[in-house]
Amino acid sequence: MENVRGILEAFRVYPVEIEKYTDRVYYVKSNNQTYALKKSILNNDTLPFWHDVYRVAQAENLQHIIPVYINHRGDLYAGNENEVYYLTPWIESHHRSLFIDKVYQTLGYIHAKTRKIHTLTESSREQSRESFLIYQKQIYDLRKALLGHVELFESRHFMSPVELLVCTQYRDILKAFFLMDRRLEQYLENQSTISEWQVCLCHGNLSGSHILHGERTFFINWERSKYDNPIIDLSHFLKDRTLHYDNEGEALLSKFHNYMDENKLLIHELILLCIYLMDPSQYLQAIERYVNDSSEDSTINQVIQLQRLHRQLLFGIRFSEFIEAEYEMVSLDESSEI
Repeated sequence: MENVRGILEAFRVYPVEIEKYTDRVYYVKSNNQTYALKKSILNNDTLPFWHDVYRVAQAENLQHIIPVYINHRGDLYAGNENEVYYLTPWIESHHRSLFIDKVYQTLGYIHAKTRKIHTLTESSREQSRESFLIYQKQIYDLRKALLGHVELFESRHFMSPVELLVCTQYRDILKAFFLMDRRLEQYLENQSTISEWQVCLCHGNLSGSHILHGERTFFINWERSKYDNPIIDLSHFLKDRTLHYDNEGEALLSKFHNYMDENKLLIHELILLCIYLMDPSQYLQAIERYVNDSSEDSTINQVIQLQRLHRQLLFGIRFSEFIEAEYEMVSLDESSEI
């Protein structure tokens, strides 16, 4: 706590109460104000990007990005190169449930306000195509590996809970592979027509713990921020929600228009988002850890993890079907025949 008090003095904050809220966040109360002090993961490489978030937030008046206080030297942080701390207002999040429409709207607003359009060269398109062809081959290899695991599990007289679960889920995972392959073909067919690429300020780690609902919706912890295509934030948010919750799928689909109203994505971006959401790599990695006996988790925890990853992939399938119904003028079946 003495180290924390020393950090707070750099911001000219003299606390009457300090409470360790998480491993990296402290609740701080002074005579007339409350603060959140964050011990960050920032370093010399990532500090410039983090600084840029607040420069952009000020220039664009992005009030949904929670501000940070300046210390007595005019810096946005205090500490040293090994321990970087920053100070923000403490926001009481009044609602335990996530307002999905508000999150979509806020995220779309930030993306739209910081959007930049890059013109793609023939060389960059060709490099991207090569990367996707490599990825397509990796997906094919993962499908073969999954089949091999299922055949091995089914050959055993008694299957373990993990093996039984994988065999039970196999049909769903195979559907994800099938749709993924068609989406990759669709993206590759249209890649030559993509002349521009949208980039914007992305949070980089948009999970539920980094979203607060106070007077407005706030996004906190911009330590992994970067300029990238907006589907990076959307895929991270959607994967996080469907990994941990099984009752939000319908709302995540029906309220998606709140994002599109603020920052409309093009068809090739929606296709790419579908690909991100149906990526089966983590599911196969979990099986590989089980097969190689390299997982440190108990059997029950391995089952829980597979259930969660299965739920993610089921949502990816639903999202792909939703995009086809709501935003694509040509169905996925017809587009594959063109």
